[in-house]
Amino acid sequence: MAKAATPAAKKPAAKAPAKPAAAKAAPARKPAAAKSAEHPIRDQLAATGATIKSEASKKAASLKADASNLAGQASTKAREAATKGKDKAAEAVGSLAKMLEDSAGTVDSKFGKQYGDYARSAASTVAGLATSLDKKDLDELAAATKDLVKKNPAVSVGAAAVIGFVLARLLKGSSSD
Repeated sequence: MAKAATPAAKKPAAKAPAKPAAAKAAPARKPAAAKSAEHPIRDQLAATGATIKSEASKKAASLKADASNLAGQASTKAREAATKGKDKAAEAVGSLAKMLEDSAGTVDSKFGKQYGDYARSAASTVAGLATSLDKKDLDELAAATKDLVKKNPAVSVGAAAVIGFVLARLLKGSSSD
């Protein structure tokens, strides 16, 4: 039986090295006060970062409010300019209608009554357009234009090309003055 006791005595010796390794793996924690005292620069950087973030957030909110205010002002001015443009266009179309009506008598005498009637009909149509432009507000005109573009996209593209060409010629002519 002496042999049986000997292996039992060897087992505790085999387990003994495991205990010092376990004690070595778990280091003792330092208190939080000692940790912050060791890294004042890290704390100062964190505080500075928080301050910068706060200031940037305030500045972003301020810029957003300013942009919203400017957008509102631009919208108001654009609406005023569009209203003035609509009024001028209605006035110009009305003048064109009057000119066509006045020239209908001359067309009668030079080309015949039938062509004079065409001129009067054109003058009447143009006068109706001028009245329609004058009575409608911008929102109604925009809706009517949108409907026209949806119904006749090819005509709309052609009209846009012609208007662009005329505007380019007008601007080119006015820049040479």
